[in-house]
Amino acid sequence: MTRALATKFYLAGLLALGASVEAKADCNPKDFMVQETTSIQQSGSTELAFMLTATQAEYENAKKNIAGSGSYGLFSGALSYGDAQQKARQIAEATKFDYKNSYASNYLTQSLSGKALDAYVQCIEKDKEKPGLALWLQARDGDYFTFRAFWVGANTNEPAAKYDAPPIVDGGAMIGKPDAWLKSKTEEIVVKRTGNSDMYLNLKVGGQTKTKIIVKDPPPVVWAKQALISKKVMAAASHGPNPGCSAGSDSDTINPLHPGGSFVANTRTTNHSTSDPSRYGETFTIDRADQVSVTITQSTGACEVTQSAKGQLQAVETFPQAAE
Repeated sequence: MTRALATKFYLAGLLALGASVEAKADCNPKDFMVQETTSIQQSGSTELAFMLTATQAEYENAKKNIAGSGSYGLFSGALSYGDAQQKARQIAEATKFDYKNSYASNYLTQSLSGKALDAYVQCIEKDKEKPGLALWLQARDGDYFTFRAFWVGANTNEPAAKYDAPPIVDGGAMIGKPDAWLKSKTEEIVVKRTGNSDMYLNLKVGGQTKTKIIVKDPPPVVWAKQALISKKVMAAASHGPNPGCSAGSDSDTINPLHPGGSFVANTRTTNHSTSDPSRYGETFTIDRADQVSVTITQSTGACEVTQSAKGQLQAVETFPQAAE
């Protein structure tokens, strides 16, 4: 099978998705992910795929069930749906994650796991008496993909069926498949993918046809670290008449600069100088992964002597990028 033909089937499969057994049973994988968010949070890639394809209702419902803000901070309480989607697109570009809806939707579906997968399969298997050929990805071990499927003929009294044509695999090799199909009996099919590429599987059994597309894995991500130094030089000096002089102050705030970036805990500081260290002070008024704010003060022990200080706020930022 040529790559061009596989692409044609791929697009046809996407257009026909609404007519699948899963759709007829209203078994939307994202519905189960929203309830069992472990599938969404298993990696930064699944978080991205979810955010790039989620409706506002799906995002808000998932956010209620997610503890924390996620690997990329996409579920932070401070983010609106629109902000989270914009941030997801920026991270996808930085990490070379394919942010097209077709890719993200397929990647998310094939990443279904745990209780979310169990609930999804239970939903599909409610249709075991209706004509059709159900096919889903059950597990993955490296490049080995285990699919499960069951068949029911157009004549629901038919007890068994054979292949109408040999299974078609593009981008991989068939390792194991059932010799025959019994009505409503769940069978396993194992396919070994050829490297990190898109894979196409097509089955034709007893008058029923089903296609499954496995998209390639996104590029691996590494977390880089870089000191972020504010461009602002804060300046504070004591001022006022003698007696009654007072301390001077100045403030600054920094936020991560890179998509998906956050500040490493306990790395914020001020690179400062002062004419009187004993009367210099600094207070970090905000100290979060997404923002750091500081106020510096400088006072004097004798009003006739002006003391001054300068400083630059800095912290170490960590951020995702595609591995070389």
